[in-house]
Amino acid sequence: MGTWDDFDSIFYFNKSFTYDDKVIEQILSNRRALGNQLFADRLLGLLGVQTVKQLYPPRSNADLRALVNHIVSSALDIHHKQALIYYILKDCRAASDVASQFARRCHLPEKYRLFIEGLWNLDRLELRRAIEYLTEPSIIPTFPDEILYVLTLPQLPKHDDNLAMAYYLTVTPPLASEKVQKAFFDILCRSSITEAFYFTRKRDESLRRAYLEQLVEFVHKTSPGQMRSQRAMELISLPLDSMEEEWFEEALLRGRAKTLHGAKDTAMMRRFAIGKLDALSTELESLGGKKIDGLNWDALRQSVKNTHTSVPSAGGQL
Repeated sequence: MGTWDDFDSIFYFNKSFTYDDKVIEQILSNRRALGNQLFADRLLGLLGVQTVKQLYPPRSNADLRALVNHIVSSALDIHHKQALIYYILKDCRAASDVASQFARRCHLPEKYRLFIEGLWNLDRLELRRAIEYLTEPSIIPTFPDEILYVLTLPQLPKHDDNLAMAYYLTVTPPLASEKVQKAFFDILCRSSITEAFYFTRKRDESLRRAYLEQLVEFVHKTSPGQMRSQRAMELISLPLDSMEEEWFEEALLRGRAKTLHGAKDTAMMRRFAIGKLDALSTELESLGGKKIDGLNWDALRQSVKNTHTSVPSAGGQL
């Protein structure tokens, strides 16, 4: 058998091999589902080729030969080249385990093989199986934010928030982009409003505020029902510090959440919860005398004041 980087040696089982039309269509469909970028595209992009999507998937044997030639003639180190070939061979379903045979013949390091197995399964939208590989301790995290983002996409057929959480806790992606930050924080919000809040406190001030605003929006975008009520009560009961109190009310009254149903009510309920009924903003004063969701804020405010005045002082008698 010839050298590992010779096409006829790699495809010894069928030197005229071409991708099946169904495989090509699945790859193209999955690319669309993943925001028009497969992890294969990212890997092939390392070759410095600008026309990655024209190279993969290859439509003919000539295209496949051109793709392999791009890989083996690139400036990448040998293990990266072999890993890319391994990915391509994973697509050859008709051939019996040729990818594993290639890995053994080349002595491809296990960490490379596991990483490619993970990415290949992600590209096939087999998320759970992908995570089994990508959370292996021997793997050096590569594309961690991109992987996490894919795991947050609720429209994928096998989406599961728990997979995103498992990957985050194992790999600790940097959350470097706003897109990934928002997507992962939504996962936290769906899991627990309180835990999501405490997560914000591990970030710098600007990101803390952005996360808190997102938390407020998330609760108010929840569909009406018991879940929304539970989340709203949890939100109102959060142990906010003075700075967070300002951010919270600002988000509800003047931020992106101000147009969402119940935003002013939430701000007022928070005021009641912490006993801060003085110096109400114009927005909250406007609630006075109005019935919103059956609640008359003036009547409730007066009731609270009466309750406070009827409580004896510390030196009084019961």
